[in-house]
Formats: sequence, C-alpha cells, structure tokens
Amino acid sequence: MGDVKFISAASLAVSLVVLAVKFLAFRLTGGVALYSDALESLVNVATALVAIVAVRFAARPPDRSHLYGHAKAEYLSAAVIGALIVLAALAILREAYDGWLDPKPLDAPALGIAVGVFATALNAAWSYALIRAGRTKRSATLEADGRHLMSDVVTSTGVLAGVALVALTGFLRLDAIIAALVALSVLWSGLHVLRENAGALMDEAPPAAGMEKIDAALAAPAASCSSICISS
Repeated sequence: MGDVKFISAASLAVSLVVLAVKFLAFRLTGGVALYSDALESLVNVATALVAIVAVRFAARPPDRSHLYGHAKAEYLSAAVIGALIVLAALAILREAYDGWLDPKPLDAPALGIAVGVFATALNAAWSYALIRAGRTKRSATLEADGRHLMSDVVTSTGVLAGVALVALTGFLRLDAIIAALVALSVLWSGLHVLRENAGALMDEAPPAAGMEKIDAALAAPAASCSSICISS
C-alpha cells in the first residue's frame, strides 16, 4: 500500500506540471481549444488529490464501524473521478460553443503546439504507468486516474490537431469544432468510469456468463464429494 500512496503523490506532482505547461501553451496562442485543454487539466489535479485521500483511507484496517475494512473507499473515489471527467467534458463543450460564436485568430501557433506536445507526451507516459500500476496492485483509484489522464491525452491530441489545422487553413471555427468532438470522447470516458465503479459500490453481480462459471466452479467440489460419499 505504501507504493500506491507514493504513486498517488507522484500523480499529483505530474498533474501540476502538465497544468502549468498547458496554461503556457494557451497563453502563447490564445486558442479556445487550448484553454479548454488547460481547464481539463485542472480536473486532473483535483482527481489526483481525491486519489491520495482515498488510498490512505482504504488502507485503514477493519474496525467496529467497518467490519470488512475500508476498501470500497477506492471505488467511491473512482466514481468521483468519473463525475469530474464528465464535468470537464461539459466545460470543454461550453468553451467550444463560445469559440464558435466568437472565433479569434491564434497567436504563435507553432510554439504553442510544441509546448502542448510536450505536455501531452508527459501525460501519455504517466497515464500508461498509472493504469498498469492500478491493475498490478488491484487499485481502482489508480486505474481510474490513469484512464482519466488517457482521456486527457485524447483531448490534447485533438486540440493540437485543431490548432495546427486552424493555422494552416485560416478557418477559425475549426478550433471550436475539434474541441467539441474531443469533449464528446472525454464525456464517454467519464460515463464509463462512473458506470464501472458504481456497479462495484452497489455489489453488482457479474454478467450471466460469469455467474454460470462461478456456479459451475462451486458445484464441482460438491459433486465430487457426493460421488465419494456414495462409493463409500
């Protein structure tokens, strides 16, 4: 569990660095999509903080009030992360709408793209590490945080493509169109995280096929015992 706490703290540090770099990219270009991308990174910082609190709480041993421990705190944290992803998607859609109504030319798009690529590469590497660590250590919070960062990578890639196309074509509203399309992808990711962890919180049963395998595995020892008792 100590490794999980360290990874959660490192995630917060990475999120802060990426947030600063993305706001720099926005300041260099003034593009609405890059601004939306930076807003989404604010949620990354919030989710990293939530993950740290949840991991520490989940590590507590069982007590009189929680006889089965505090492990479900991680699922609750992951559900909160999913909700934050959804809010980030809605914020991006709002900025895209404003950018469509009032398109503005970009300043220093090449430099802004270069800075954005650095932030995206850092996010991609860390999101892969988080997802892998979450699966290895069976931490729902770390895996959800990693998926959130991966959705941020998708967002950033779309935003950077939009900035490049706007700079090449001069079609200013294309920036807002790309941002809106990417926001839909982020929204799907958030809803997926919410659905997956809400089921775990509610002790949802596995799918029918999974239940059949469980029933068969439980019935096998009983059948073996019955045959032994009859033969004896």
